[in-house]
Amino acid sequence: MLNYEIKSCLFESDFAILKSLLIKEGLSFDTYVTESFLLYDQNLPIATFSLYHHVIKMIAIKDSYQGQNITTYIMNYLTSYLTEKGIFKYFLFTKPSQKYIFDALDFKLILETQEVLFYENKYQSIEDTLNDLKRQIDLSLNDVGSIVMNCNPITNGHLYLIEKASKNHETLLIFLVEENESVFSFDVRYQLIKETTKHLSNVRILPSTKYIISKATFPSYFMKDINTHTHAYMQLDIQVFIAYFMKTFNISKRYVGEEPLDPMTHLYNETMHQLLGKKLEIIPRLSNNHQVISASYIRKLAKNKAFDEIKLLVPKPTYDYLISKEGQALWT
Repeated sequence: MLNYEIKSCLFESDFAILKSLLIKEGLSFDTYVTESFLLYDQNLPIATFSLYHHVIKMIAIKDSYQGQNITTYIMNYLTSYLTEKGIFKYFLFTKPSQKYIFDALDFKLILETQEVLFYENKYQSIEDTLNDLKRQIDLSLNDVGSIVMNCNPITNGHLYLIEKASKNHETLLIFLVEENESVFSFDVRYQLIKETTKHLSNVRILPSTKYIISKATFPSYFMKDINTHTHAYMQLDIQVFIAYFMKTFNISKRYVGEEPLDPMTHLYNETMHQLLGKKLEIIPRLSNNHQVISASYIRKLAKNKAFDEIKLLVPKPTYDYLISKEGQALWT
């Protein structure tokens, strides 16, 4: 063990070694990476592993070094490394053949597919997180519909979808995307949707958590980049929703708006339809003068200070925010 050394991948030659190790272990390089590492035995590269923020992935160990507790060595390093950075909650992707290894370590399996295993460390598990949210709901959970939304920002189109869905259930839960990867922060988006829906007594807004449409489950969403891994991430994200969110909150139906413009969201809707079947309802999008009302269009108008047009397309809380000093500062 004393001869082992971990080095960050900094140069093209490092990544060439990394990719070679991955290929030999039947893995492919995932572009959603913030840091990558190589493990050396003296001058011989024997393993690689990577991080995407708080997600551990692409662990590959040279065949001749397997069975020598290299995975444990790597995980001990990463646990210390993440803790030093103030990251106490983290996730891990690995291939199914490695299940026996990670089941024996301090990880909990969230979901298993034919292609991948999705783990989390045992600090504040998915069950703990969702049950904490459940305790905050002051409405009946006998008849529950749901929407997962980003609302960047909330438009009349979003409100139309919410009002339509809310009429079909005793309770409508809106899981607002919690990752701060949008133009409008989570806190702003939460406040705007809460003010916009205050007339709907059976609607409650909850954070989506790190378990759906997040850097862990669906990083492609934030990059709007469709690649070879995108569909697998979509399936994972939706399967987590089915296995945990629908079960915990007794959700009978999920609603989405029809998506004629954005290829990523359109593909996500199609994947949901395949996995949810009749438990998914797609609502036709609201339009104005044949223009689909989308958040991206509102952002474009706001950047150009077209506030008269915006006023026709968004709820009053969104309009008031966009014309405010804080709202206009987003575009300067």
